[in-house]
Amino acid sequence: MKASAVIGTVCLIVGLVGGAFAGQWFVERKAAARTASAVEVEAARARALEADVLRLQDRIELLELHLDLGRIATTADLQNYGEAGVRAARFFDAATRLVPSLRLGATARASLETVLERRDEVTAGLATAQPATARLLKEMFLNFQTAKAPAD
Repeated sequence: MKASAVIGTVCLIVGLVGGAFAGQWFVERKAAARTASAVEVEAARARALEADVLRLQDRIELLELHLDLGRIATTADLQNYGEAGVRAARFFDAATRLVPSLRLGATARASLETVLERRDEVTAGLATAQPATARLLKEMFLNFQTAKAPAD
């Protein structure tokens, strides 16, 4: 009887310890699964935020180009063709450099390329102080509005 009581007690202790370890293992496994799930959710959020930041950076670049084009048009309208020519050269260089890197929709890309196609005409008009160039720049400024749209 004494031997069976000792064996029963040992089995009970082993069962309790084994049960405690098994219970802790299940709790840790469930916590690890929740952590992995939370990490996946946060990674998806981070990717979405990163995409938003890239779109906003592209929009800022286009807004800066649009603002520069407006400044050039205003400067030319004030018949300061030399300063307008310098600004126009910087504008066209910056726009040419940015076109490949911007993530634009088809409409925005076409609008920006239309502006870039007029580079020689604008440069020549400002170099020869032609007042019609100021009107052309204003027209380009107004038409460039569509290029500010983000990628579709």
